[in-house]
Amino acid sequence: MIHISVKGKIQLKDEAEAKTLSHFAGDWALGPSTSYMLLFERKQAETPVETSEASFLGKVLFAGIVDEGSLLEFFNFLGENNRSGVLVVVSEGIKKSVFFKEGQIRYATSTDPEDRLGNVLFRYGMVDKTKLSEALSDRSRRLGEKLVQMGVLGISDLYRAIKMQVEEIVYSTFLFTSGSFYFYEILSTASLPSHLHLATRNVLMEGLRRIDEMSYFRKKLPGAEVVPEVIKDCTVENLTAQESAILALIDGRCNLEELSRKSHLGIFDTTRIVFHLMQGGIVRVKSTSSMASEASGGEANIDKLLTAYNNVFLLISAKAEGFTPKLQRDLELFLRKLDGELAVLFAGVAVKPDLSIDTAQILKNMGRLSDRSGVFSLVYKALDEIFYFLLFSAGISIDANVEADLQNTIRALTKQE
Repeated sequence: MIHISVKGKIQLKDEAEAKTLSHFAGDWALGPSTSYMLLFERKQAETPVETSEASFLGKVLFAGIVDEGSLLEFFNFLGENNRSGVLVVVSEGIKKSVFFKEGQIRYATSTDPEDRLGNVLFRYGMVDKTKLSEALSDRSRRLGEKLVQMGVLGISDLYRAIKMQVEEIVYSTFLFTSGSFYFYEILSTASLPSHLHLATRNVLMEGLRRIDEMSYFRKKLPGAEVVPEVIKDCTVENLTAQESAILALIDGRCNLEELSRKSHLGIFDTTRIVFHLMQGGIVRVKSTSSMASEASGGEANIDKLLTAYNNVFLLISAKAEGFTPKLQRDLELFLRKLDGELAVLFAGVAVKPDLSIDTAQILKNMGRLSDRSGVFSLVYKALDEIFYFLLFSAGISIDANVEADLQNTIRALTKQE
């Protein structure tokens, strides 16, 4: 690693890299660079030092800036021109490398922990956490080899998993809208841990389809945290085998990520199938209000619950702009008209100009309740009513992903598995 200080001084943090750089001795000038990648140009008067070690690193043939759609075009160029080498993409601290041989994708690596083979296996439900932890504890073998040795995976399962891993890494690069990329030659692919043969054109077509369809699905299913539930008394007919399998797994508690793991289909296909079930009137997204009756998170999490809803109230305040004084008055009146245990819980609770409510007073009022066994559910239902009341009073709607984030927070606090 090379460190550049705020004063522009360069410091090598690894002696091994100093040895590598010694093969490029000479004077260099800083060329056009970005915040993700520096480009140095050898001064013309110098004669490059040619060594076997330097040539082994390969020549950089292309470099550029990532913007929307640019990588799709470059992948197509590499495939159409039968290029061999490594495409490295760097964006927001994440580095992903795709290995090509004669225009075909042979392998891919990534520094994103989500792209590790173990995480891919877990996401697709091919291995549970216990077996994965056991395999990872053995450093003498690669993860895939260890899982095959343990009998958890067959060789065909391992092939499918590595193929899915490489495909997901490639698909994720298509979503990058900023950063840098460069493509360099590689003398040999013999050291790669796996050798796949993925037709670049097919990967591109599938990647484009996923981008287009996922943006459409996200209008109703904004994230992997969304919890679907089956609509009572719905008509179920003419379902495909995959749709029937997913429908059987939907219990009103599992979110999309968990469903994708149980079905072994992955997040894209699971989202697509749930979307189609929604279109058929069989499934709907479970709202926060329908989750309220199931909440049992305990008093320790009430402060976190209040914070989560206050953050949403702040968003409503910002969206309502000049109407917040009216909303503040409406909410104060709404709280004064509460009865029963809710009246005790919200007694003396102030509504701030930004529509957030006084959490300290609510926590204090909890001590005055006659029955505190269901206090979490009580607070939850009240906050959810306030949430929908504010939307009604303001005459506005809020982004679907905001409610999805609320669901995710509530699920974590109530420990619904």
